[in-house]
Amino acid sequence: MIHRDPIVEEVRKHRAAIAREYGNDIEAILAALEQEPDDTPTVALPAKRLATHVQQRKPRSTRRPNTRMEPTRR
Repeated sequence: MIHRDPIVEEVRKHRAAIAREYGNDIEAILAALEQEPDDTPTVALPAKRLATHVQQRKPRSTRRPNTRMEPTRR
């Protein structure tokens, strides 16, 4: 069973209509898109901060055993 996404179907329908309007000529479609005024509002998100240096925890050089759980090895 194939699941059909209604959003994808609508996008494909509009794409086919635009292609028919310009005779399937990609150059004509691009030229028309370049002439259209772009009044679509855009959203500017703040830049993400990158971790400059992640400091890893250093293992202790001497490990003290837990006297109740682990005997001292010598």
